[in-house]
Amino acid sequence: MNVSISSNINLWYTACILLLSLLANKSTHAQRTPTISYISQEQIKDIGGTVEFECSVQYAKEYSVQWTKTDGEPVFLSSGSTLVIRDSRFALRYEPSASTYRLQIKDIQETDAGTYTCQVVISVVNKVSANVKLSVRRPPVISDNSTQSLVASEGSEVQMECYASGYPTPTITWRRENNAILPTGNYI
Repeated sequence: MNVSISSNINLWYTACILLLSLLANKSTHAQRTPTISYISQEQIKDIGGTVEFECSVQYAKEYSVQWTKTDGEPVFLSSGSTLVIRDSRFALRYEPSASTYRLQIKDIQETDAGTYTCQVVISVVNKVSANVKLSVRRPPVISDNSTQSLVASEGSEVQMECYASGYPTPTITWRRENNAILPTGNYI
């Protein structure tokens, strides 16, 4: 009978150790909050070019990872390893070994400029996210509402306006015909 009690105690002790070990592993696993370990840096690309954004996550196997364009009204681009947007210019590649989601945009348009967000959805109110900005280079264009021509009497004050757009923002400089010196301040 002594052997039986000792055997039951050993069995009970082993079961308790196993249970505590399982609980410790589960609580350690539960403490690992999903994180984004890497996101690409800001990108500046030409119209018609290609860009690729990379987002690496940790501890997110049980959660949904999404790419979203977040300027203005959010546009969902992907969920997990599936591309949601139906645009042939977009592609998504998932590398399970590195837990990396790569979003590629080909034939970049001006409207593609903006902020792209990689996020791990933990719950309805809890998300881990990181952003990367895409700027699209555009050649400078002088706006039609700039001063085209002006007729003025000698000695009168005139105001000429020039509006230009593009990226990076163009610098506007003025010059006279044949590169003659421009007047400065009140002196001609």
